[in-house]
Amino acid sequence: MINVLTKKHFLILFFGSLYGSLAAQSYLGFNVDNDLYFGSDRYYSSGIFLEYGFHRKVKSDSTNKKHFISKHWTLGQEINTPSLHKTIDKKDMDYPYSGWLFLRFSKERYKNSDFGFGWGVTFGVSGAEASLAKKMQNTYHILVLNLEELSWSFSIPQAFHINAPTSFSSGIIIRQNIKFVQQSHLEFGTFRIGAKTKFGLQLGNLQGLPFFGYRLEKIMRGSAVFLGTVLEYKYHDYSLTGSLFKDNSPFDFEMKRFTNNLQAGIMIHQNPWRLKLLFNSMSKNISEQEYKRHPFLNITLSRVFK
Repeated sequence: MINVLTKKHFLILFFGSLYGSLAAQSYLGFNVDNDLYFGSDRYYSSGIFLEYGFHRKVKSDSTNKKHFISKHWTLGQEINTPSLHKTIDKKDMDYPYSGWLFLRFSKERYKNSDFGFGWGVTFGVSGAEASLAKKMQNTYHILVLNLEELSWSFSIPQAFHINAPTSFSSGIIIRQNIKFVQQSHLEFGTFRIGAKTKFGLQLGNLQGLPFFGYRLEKIMRGSAVFLGTVLEYKYHDYSLTGSLFKDNSPFDFEMKRFTNNLQAGIMIHQNPWRLKLLFNSMSKNISEQEYKRHPFLNITLSRVFK
């Protein structure tokens, strides 16, 4: 009964928020991570995110200078699986089964299109059943891929979580259509604790920081390319090792504190649509992983409403 109510509350909070900002410039996006494009299905194997937000200009002070305020809601699900799907022997698993279903609200304040910061709050639930991860993944494997279902013999346990992420973003123009960009994150809570920074080169005629979330400060037709990396320090990650405060994980894995993710992507904006393709190559999150790196592709499609 608790699980049913929790899922209903996620949907009510998310879709109910869509009606509060009709007068502002807004967007609706669908964002998917998956590794099947590279012939694999393991580790961080799936991420699905439904996203909505809006943006407006407000006065900064009596000089009539303006800054940008945006608010964002994300309903998302992440799924992790070991490389051997059918095994029911815990000794043969090199990565945990885990699911994470969450609702996130974030607010961002940008001085201009190349400089800003944000904060947010995330509520969610872990667990194979509560997060719908087992049901979603096995349904997809059976009906779409025509494959056998995954065992999910052991998984990171169910729990309710709250997290608080913060971000700082900036861009520096090197020369025309070439920019050095960076975005740094700090996150605290029961699900994840850590810090990461994403940086690299942005090339193209799209202004602002389009690869850092849904940027609406500069809406224009064009395209951009990003080449860079994400460096991350993990102090705690419930999806990998279970609770920070008690030993509740069925797995005995050693989590990698420092990780990196190589990225290359392209974004195309043809009003009112935006399409982003971002290739990722992640280093090991768990020492026991059989494969040194894990590739996956992010595909984001969004529509801007003026």
